[in-house]
Amino acid sequence: MSLGLRSGGRSRGPLPQGASVDLEQISEILTRLEQHETRAARTLNMVPSENSMSALAKLPMLLDLHHRYFFNDGAEEEPWEFRGVQELSSLETELARPLLRELAGAEFVNVRALSGLNLMTLTLSALGGPPGSTVMLLSRAQGGHYATASVAARLGLKVCYATGPDAHTVDETQFAETLRAHQPGLVYIDQSNALFPLGVERLARAVQRDAPNTLLHIDASHWMGLVLGRQLPNPLTEGAHSFGGSTHKTFPGPQKAIFATNRRELFERFRATQQYMVSSHHFGATVSLALALLEFKHCRGEQYAAQVVLNTRRFGAALDRLGLALDGKERGFSAGHQLWIRTRASGVDAFTASQRLFDAGIRTNAYPSLPGIPEPVLRVGLNEPTYHGLMADDMEELAGLFVAAIFQTQPTEQIAGRVAALRARYRFPYRFPSDDPKLLEQAMRLVRLALTQPVE
Repeated sequence: MSLGLRSGGRSRGPLPQGASVDLEQISEILTRLEQHETRAARTLNMVPSENSMSALAKLPMLLDLHHRYFFNDGAEEEPWEFRGVQELSSLETELARPLLRELAGAEFVNVRALSGLNLMTLTLSALGGPPGSTVMLLSRAQGGHYATASVAARLGLKVCYATGPDAHTVDETQFAETLRAHQPGLVYIDQSNALFPLGVERLARAVQRDAPNTLLHIDASHWMGLVLGRQLPNPLTEGAHSFGGSTHKTFPGPQKAIFATNRRELFERFRATQQYMVSSHHFGATVSLALALLEFKHCRGEQYAAQVVLNTRRFGAALDRLGLALDGKERGFSAGHQLWIRTRASGVDAFTASQRLFDAGIRTNAYPSLPGIPEPVLRVGLNEPTYHGLMADDMEELAGLFVAAIFQTQPTEQIAGRVAALRARYRFPYRFPSDDPKLLEQAMRLVRLALTQPVE
């Protein structure tokens, strides 16, 4: 089906002079979107780097404010060059930022990065030093993000690495020797692929001892919901100078990112860099983040974080009992939301397994390799199923469906129906009630306004 708009076609209703469009094509697009939403509501998304957020939190991105610039730091500042959200600025300055300061245990926060990779770029630029400076990165063999070294190089930074004996350990001797030899301006630790978090406290002690002028930043993108939910230690209390990351992995929020520190000078350096590397910080998504933070605080965010870890361990153990090979078994499979599953040993390639799971209503990652695994592997996350309400007692059933889909021991349609029933079993326990009559009516009024329909 071609989705290009054809001139000279049929149209309904007024259009600008000389313009015409085939509205049937628009209808086809909307139909495809509706079909996707219907399928998604019957699907369990188990991609570790993705999550959902509530419809209430999504709402600001439909509205006028999502199109507006907001450069000022507060409503009292003058002059206002862009006044589009002048009367809404407090939703960032007096809601999003204070909530994040509280949840992150940080005196200074910034909510204007657009994504995790954008935050990485800002942090390396702000804290890594001028071109020619050296930064230490986490080796990809220890789970470091694929893009970090490339971003650093494009900023003119030299790179050295923290390495280790296995995928989830940094060699403390090598780390200390590299610190002493290079005296990097910044140590940037970003576990993108990880079953177990690195011990930040030990890294911080080494930095303080062997390179006291070096900054330590923790990119907690994958761990963010578990850190804000107090299931994992806060990097700042462990000795890091700053931490940050995306807000849509274990944290159920929009595709943005945050920066947090207790040091004013680092906050000011980050802010000064952000002002010249981010123009529009997507104010609608920022208000969405404020609502997601509000829900996380008041709708059992800490319970959600604990449930993610419990569900992940239970699901790993259930898959192990059913014969699948998982990394990390000797340590309880995971201390977070990820599981790494080797299906080749059972006779099914990981990419084939991923397609079969997709056909049965379960979305996963298939990777050509992961740290310590030189073969295709499934990377699975329990963060989004947990956000939708699945509990530890559901993990045995989910594992059975997972294995049945991979090995096709039941009809795919039958498995998909059971997956849909499992998804529908719970009613979003970690968000504000969207069926509250007052909230629902207000939300629908906003949707009608966004669609430029009269509000009765």
